[in-house]
Amino acid sequence: MLKHLIDKVLITLEVGDRTALLILLAKDGSLHRKGNGSPDNPLELAQGYSRDGHFEALMMTIDEQIFQYAGVIRQPDPQGRECRLSIIFQGQQGADFSFRVVYGEKSEGPPQELAQILINAVKITEDWYMKQLQPQPAEKKWWEVWK
Repeated sequence: MLKHLIDKVLITLEVGDRTALLILLAKDGSLHRKGNGSPDNPLELAQGYSRDGHFEALMMTIDEQIFQYAGVIRQPDPQGRECRLSIIFQGQQGADFSFRVVYGEKSEGPPQELAQILINAVKITEDWYMKQLQPQPAEKKWWEVWK
């Protein structure tokens, strides 16, 4: 059993020279996300804390067997822009596991198990991220009762 030792997950997707997606989830509730996976539509970085259990929700979707396959995968015959998917799990007692997949934008992508971790992380953080990107109302002064 290793999952209980993990306390941070970092997922990045790079396409060409652009970071298309960055998600950092931590057991303490901290959450960072930038982008939606599209390198041509860069979005802002949102940082904050959440008590909605994003980290726990993602960890529940991960099969512990995957940790035995940590390492670098280079898909053969890459076509199109180079893509790099990195998934890093960090924790206590040396529980550090990293996956990196290098492939072409128009060729075979990451293994399904790793792609699913990326998809789940996006789904789990999507509502929080969209809410963070919305403009926040200006804080009113105590005497500005009309606002």
